[in-house]
Amino acid sequence: MAGSKSIGFDYQYYYFFYLLLGLRHGQSVGLEVKDDLHIEFGDGRVELMQAKHSVQTTSDDSIIALTNLDTDLWKSLHNWSKFILEDSDPVKFLTNTKFYLVSNKSLRTNTTLNKISLLRNGEITVTEFKKYLTELAANTKNETIQSYISSVKSLSAQQLNLFAKSLEFTLGMDDLINQIQERLLEKIHIPAKVKSVYDSLNSELRDAIYSDIKEKKKIQFSFDDFTKRFGKCFQSALSTKLPVRSFEILLPSNPADQLFIKQLIDIGDIFPGEDDIIIQYTTQMLTLYNQLKDWEANGDLLPSETSAFDKNSILIWKNSFRSKYREIRAIIESGKAADDITSKIKSAALDCLDEMRKEILKIDDNILSTELSNGHFYLLSQQKNLGWHLDWQTKY
Repeated sequence: MAGSKSIGFDYQYYYFFYLLLGLRHGQSVGLEVKDDLHIEFGDGRVELMQAKHSVQTTSDDSIIALTNLDTDLWKSLHNWSKFILEDSDPVKFLTNTKFYLVSNKSLRTNTTLNKISLLRNGEITVTEFKKYLTELAANTKNETIQSYISSVKSLSAQQLNLFAKSLEFTLGMDDLINQIQERLLEKIHIPAKVKSVYDSLNSELRDAIYSDIKEKKKIQFSFDDFTKRFGKCFQSALSTKLPVRSFEILLPSNPADQLFIKQLIDIGDIFPGEDDIIIQYTTQMLTLYNQLKDWEANGDLLPSETSAFDKNSILIWKNSFRSKYREIRAIIESGKAADDITSKIKSAALDCLDEMRKEILKIDDNILSTELSNGHFYLLSQQKNLGWHLDWQTKY
């Protein structure tokens, strides 16, 4: 029994969670304030909700259906009838209010709901509807249900007509956690991030409710309240931190034949026989290449962001390249012979290369490791986007 009560409270909580994710500007959602749950709209309209969960199942293990004399149904109708009768202006109250019975119970043949629908559509009169209620009450010995039916019968003809038009039944509302996560996906559009956003929100929301109850505050959040108190849950879970994964590196059959390696050999950064260095640099380049492709494939990085990353790295290299070759270019432009021009070019090339190897690159606000930063310059060199020798474009 305690378990069924507990899941009933949880059902209200999760439906509250679900409603919060549908909030729009000017709206607020409350838990155990005006009803089990309620939504207030900026124009004065209100939706009152009774959220009822059942653990009872049929022989095929499906949740039981809502019956004609269902306690949840009649207790809800009774409560709402009291709200109507106790209001100072019942007609205005009914005009501005909708009533929702939300339950995991299924909808099969239900004469009561059918009669309400007929009354709402003007297909039966209030007199005929009240006659049905009298007959229904006579079919049960449950005095509580009989008193609930009596509450509904006590409404005036005008009130009953308006009440019928304002009633909604949201049945079969089960597996709320999955429905919450589906609503989150509609908001963030990143399937891989849904679980982390959900976990963060669920934890913070439960803490907030506990805190508000402890401080005797009503549990009600407007759109702005929700954004202020829980927006960080989206921010932290949807942070732009890129996941660095490990990949199997498939080296080319002849690593020394790679264009970027040839450039490094030509300027004297790599010497004959340094196969381990060639493999090290190739591994750095392929690691960066694999990371970029993985980030794009998983939606962590847009092609436009990769393009901006390339553009920025090329600009960093270009600034260094021009700086290192400024003096040499002046000598060449002057037409003066310089016996050591070849050695000066190699020295400038190595200076530029060394400067780039010290660069720590960023992509989408993520700081890359030295390995990945170096790998990016090697990749750009391999793709003929930059070089080290003064005449790299002509030579390669």
